Amino acid sequence: MGSIHDGLLAQEFADLCGVSKDTLLYYDKIGLFSPELIAENGYRVYSLDQVHTFDLLLLLRDSHLPLKQIKKYLENRNSIEILELLKKQSRFLQEEILRLQRLRQRLEQTALKMEHGIKQDQKEPEIRQCEEKLYVVVPVTLETLHNRKRRMTAVREFLHARQIQDLQGDYLRGAVISKERLLQGCYEKDFFCVCIENPSEVEQSEELLIQRPKGLYAVLRHYGSYKNLPASYERLIQYIHAQGLKISGNGYETELMGYIGEQNDSDYVIEIAIEVARSK
Repeated sequence: MGSIHDGLLAQEFADLCGVSKDTLLYYDKIGLFSPELIAENGYRVYSLDQVHTFDLLLLLRDSHLPLKQIKKYLENRNSIEILELLKKQSRFLQEEILRLQRLRQRLEQTALKMEHGIKQDQKEPEIRQCEEKLYVVVPVTLETLHNRKRRMTAVREFLHARQIQDLQGDYLRGAVISKERLLQGCYEKDFFCVCIENPSEVEQSEELLIQRPKGLYAVLRHYGSYKNLPASYERLIQYIHAQGLKISGNGYETELMGYIGEQNDSDYVIEIAIEVARSK
């Protein structure tokens, strides 16, 4: 134990350890970390030996261990328990890093999609080479068509069960229309869908997954409400035929600008992509 002469007052100790004096006083108040010495004038004095213990406290705190558990370990610490605790917190932080990386990826992808919808005012249809994508899908039934909660729940249960994503909010803003419907001139959705950004995270044999193949697509942006989508499908199909192409696969809807950024559905931007091939 150090002497009163080589001790530090609260502000000095706080400055040395890189915390505020208020933090130090709070830890003293709750019995987590208290001064080692009391001077004759009543000043509470920390010893230099306490710096190392306080460093451990900060390490555990910054690893998101609750203060109550830190107090328990500091009062009864030994090398074996501290070693196990450090390993446990290291594993926790690794999981947290992965979670934050996924969260960052989702933020970036959402921002990129919105930026794509805002900056590119594409009024005319075009033929585009598209990469493959993987979707979790919910079949459109009378129940899921009219029950938003039901279709949201189905996808969330699927994703959470497989620890694919940490979903927050309604990301069911896509749809698939089968080739058969398109050829019949019917634009009723077969599936509601959400894109899986990391296909390697799931077994692609799952029945609730649909893969959009890499290939040639006719693409058109629809500006406005969902109820007016059929007219845009008609326009895109006419364009496909005019280009000497034929419908060879499904149609895919992706909401670029929707409820997240727009209050009125008349301002929505929805991208339609239909797989096509050259007519023989």
